[in-house]
Amino acid sequence: MNRQALLAAFLFLILAGAAVVGVLVWRQSGNASTASAAATTTTTSDALDAPRPPTSRAGQERTTTTTGTGSPGYVPVLEDARCDFDLFTEMEFRCGYVVVPENRDDPGNGREVRLHFAIFETDNPDDPPDPIVYLDGGPGGETLDALQFSLVPVWSDFIAERDMVFFDQRGTGRSEPSLKCGETRELFLDVLDDDLDPQEYVAAELDALTRCRERLVNAGIDLDQYNSAANAADVADLRLALGYDEWNLLGISYGTRLAETVMRDHPEGVRSVVLDSTYTPDVDLISSAPDNFQRALDVFFEACASDTECAASYPDLETRLFDVIATLDADPVAAEITDFLEGETYGAIMDGQFLLNTIFSGLYSEGVIPLLPQVIAEMEERDTSTIELLASNDLAQGAFFSYGMHASVQCNEEVPFVDEQTVSRESQQDERLIDFFITASNIGPSVFDICDVWDVAAAAPVENEPVVSDIPTLVLAGVHDPITPPQWGERAAATLDNATYLEFPGVGHGVSVSGECPRNITLDFIEAPDTPPDPSCIAEMGGPDWVIPGEAAPPVVLSDFEEPVFGVTITGVVPEGWEAVGPGSWTRGETFVDQTAIVQQAVPGTLEPELFAGLVGSQIGFDGDPRVDGTLEAGDRIWTLFSGELGGFPVHMAIGNDGSTTGIVVLVADEEDRSQLYDEVFVPALEAFRTG
Repeated sequence: MNRQALLAAFLFLILAGAAVVGVLVWRQSGNASTASAAATTTTTSDALDAPRPPTSRAGQERTTTTTGTGSPGYVPVLEDARCDFDLFTEMEFRCGYVVVPENRDDPGNGREVRLHFAIFETDNPDDPPDPIVYLDGGPGGETLDALQFSLVPVWSDFIAERDMVFFDQRGTGRSEPSLKCGETRELFLDVLDDDLDPQEYVAAELDALTRCRERLVNAGIDLDQYNSAANAADVADLRLALGYDEWNLLGISYGTRLAETVMRDHPEGVRSVVLDSTYTPDVDLISSAPDNFQRALDVFFEACASDTECAASYPDLETRLFDVIATLDADPVAAEITDFLEGETYGAIMDGQFLLNTIFSGLYSEGVIPLLPQVIAEMEERDTSTIELLASNDLAQGAFFSYGMHASVQCNEEVPFVDEQTVSRESQQDERLIDFFITASNIGPSVFDICDVWDVAAAAPVENEPVVSDIPTLVLAGVHDPITPPQWGERAAATLDNATYLEFPGVGHGVSVSGECPRNITLDFIEAPDTPPDPSCIAEMGGPDWVIPGEAAPPVVLSDFEEPVFGVTITGVVPEGWEAVGPGSWTRGETFVDQTAIVQQAVPGTLEPELFAGLVGSQIGFDGDPRVDGTLEAGDRIWTLFSGELGGFPVHMAIGNDGSTTGIVVLVADEEDRSQLYDEVFVPALEAFRTG
């Protein structure tokens, strides 16, 4: 269930990856157990993500260690190994696998799960001995591949304080085997431009899921072993194998359910716990979903109505939303959605349910909430410019998700404790939301058909009971959250003897990574979990910072920077207030869909500009070849200037040599700002650019 604002990150980080292509081979040839800038030059991802066998890959050195005590009949095995995911960073990190039985009740059957992990080392001179381990959402969220977009903007402040451990939970991402269902991803892409009614889509989804299950079972995977209890045992074994006496759990969304399962089943070595956007074992996710969505909609409508500027710009928002939904259901609008990961653009039919799904998804993110009134107003005019960007972000999110793991967990421990008639009744209480919940298969009535297809055993009753613990715990909730409402956080805190509950305005899902105040509270708590954190900054937080038509853009003020970028130290200028999101990469980020970014990087050696530009253009998915616009003498080199488009956005690129390095500067800006940013940002960046 966890969502991060990744859309802006895709463009500039893909650019960053292309800019360092000349040094990838050199970077990946180092210590097999330590990764620096580029952990690997390839990403293994088949169309249907076939399960990977639990064997070493050819040519990869491995160090195998048995450690810890494990459960009776086995000992977790630690394997140092190269990182099996792409990541461009100057941070120090190392990777490996922890090998455990697939079925701990029958460890001798030969089936194993290999949990891929990455440990990021802090540069904090105090270097606390107890790291943070992140427990991802979903269930089914993939952690390691997503780090290329989340590491700097989301996690860098945490890693600045202490080491941090990331891992792909069993059945997800780079852990083995994978329960990813490429069949459902293919279906979604195939039907984007089809005007299917809800029942037709559900039938097609069930067929895709059936094919996925058959493939996984034929590969010998026991789907009954992929659930929170097994997941929690993995977390305990991971701590033992890595040799930590204690660590701190940070769970977001489903990660909170996993964290509570660890607290219940394996409390040893857990120093503190952060439950962010809480989904506890005892709540009824599916029956409560309509009320939870309606509550979040009411909060959203009231927040706009109570803000003078939002109310004046977008009056009567609730009526307008459902009127335009009805209009679009009767007469959908054609649009385009871009897969920034693959560089593909797809035609899409956007009906009213597409818009409603975008509103639901948008309420997760404090960065998207301020845009939602504008989206509604634009769709009244059949303007799809903003919703296309939001939908592209959702499409990218879907690439980091294992539907098979999601189905295994939910069909084991959630759906067996839910009454089908209650779900049907609740999903029809508001006729405006009926079609939405028909197609929302994981929280609507069709979840029972999905679980009939997936056919896993039901969990023991303990998986539907509240967790009791005295481990120091911080519980965080966002008032706009459409899926895990604040009252669930209060409910969890009530059975935890040493818990602090805090609620945040203007925030949706994923509170701890949604701004300075909640982040600092989280870090302060982890530093001293026995001391109640200071919540005073919450009073300074307001509601959403609504996007209002006609607001003037802030003036551009440049400031100096100096930083190492993949082995080359670069000095130059960058606009004040732009956020660093990767080595030599900054984004303006005025809104969630603001794609304005600048990349300033360099590689050792002298490269021919036209050849390098063509390589970069093909790597980042230019719409056609970059166009040569002439040359410009600026700073200490002569730059060859190029222009083009990336996903419909204008791009300016300059490549220049100084005899020892080849510099590259790339500006992405929309047409409205293009001329101003070229003169006030791009050209000054070329004039100030130096390497040394």
